[in-house]
Amino acid sequence: MINRYKKIIKSLCALMVISIATVGSVQAQIGDIGEVLRAGAEDATVLTKEYLRPFPTGFGTGLNAGWTESAAPKKTLGFSLQIRPSLAFVPTKNQSFDISSLNLQKIEVAAGENPVTPTIAGENTIGTELVVKENGNEIARFNMPQGSGFSAVPAPIVQASLGLIKGTDVTVRFFPKTEIEDYGNVGLIGGAIKHDITQWLPASAVIPVDISVMLGFNSMTVNANLDVPSQGARNPNDPSLTSNPNPDFSEQVLETQFNSFVMNALVGKSLPLISVYGGVGYQTASLDLDITGDYPVNTDVAGQTFYNVVSDPVSFGLDSESSVHLLGGFRFRLGVLAFYGEATLANYFTANAGIGISFR
Repeated sequence: MINRYKKIIKSLCALMVISIATVGSVQAQIGDIGEVLRAGAEDATVLTKEYLRPFPTGFGTGLNAGWTESAAPKKTLGFSLQIRPSLAFVPTKNQSFDISSLNLQKIEVAAGENPVTPTIAGENTIGTELVVKENGNEIARFNMPQGSGFSAVPAPIVQASLGLIKGTDVTVRFFPKTEIEDYGNVGLIGGAIKHDITQWLPASAVIPVDISVMLGFNSMTVNANLDVPSQGARNPNDPSLTSNPNPDFSEQVLETQFNSFVMNALVGKSLPLISVYGGVGYQTASLDLDITGDYPVNTDVAGQTFYNVVSDPVSFGLDSESSVHLLGGFRFRLGVLAFYGEATLANYFTANAGIGISFR
């Protein structure tokens, strides 16, 4: 029996790695925004913000899902280990944006180009070609990054739950900061607490369902490596020559920090093999983004194209479309093995499913 449990735990550990690795494709898309920096810091900030706009809502909604396996908290010293990745489906209106409506300073849509370009959740097609102009002269051209071709934002979830006393349990999510191929790194920490309020209600002994409340939070970093090499010669009039005479273009990183919060009121029923639950709640999420390192930005000097150097050019915050949501889910147990499913109806519809081991 012990060997059987060991095999199950090893399989779950392998699934943990796969679950976290799902963000690798997202990091690859984020890394493509490096070329946008050739437009300069101000315009690059606007374009980056619009390109990533679906990310905090999609990622936040996904991370806010899957916290529970039943309305009833686990019994004292009950334990479960779960792999429960989520997919938040991005509405069509958030899969693209119109560049011509952004009031950019130095950028124009190239002649004959469609000004509507994919967001990170948009089609896997080359983005709109843009022209960078200075003093009326064209100094650079580049394409916006393509979309991922996947109109859903994945959120990896690996968690463990433990029953305490007085109808209370806690759930912890943790994955140490881990490198994913050449894309960058990802790390996650989160926690939730759930408490049974049925026990405090009048005539609790005859209430046929479980009623509880829960609070949860997540904090996740997703960093991507950028690659914007210098082209041509450096501008001899670059104002940063004194403060930064020897720029290092090898350390270019996009750093993101996600924070999310959710609270739910749950009601459900637990039977020997299956538990079902539903509820209503409220959730929020935010994204803080910084692009750090040295970057070459094209400029025109006396009819010749050189480059200036900008350091740490982009920094902004982006909030999700916070909302009240409805959710429903189930847990099906076969011995210690458990299967989970959950759906959340919010701004972005979210599906969560997984497998784990569960005791008590």
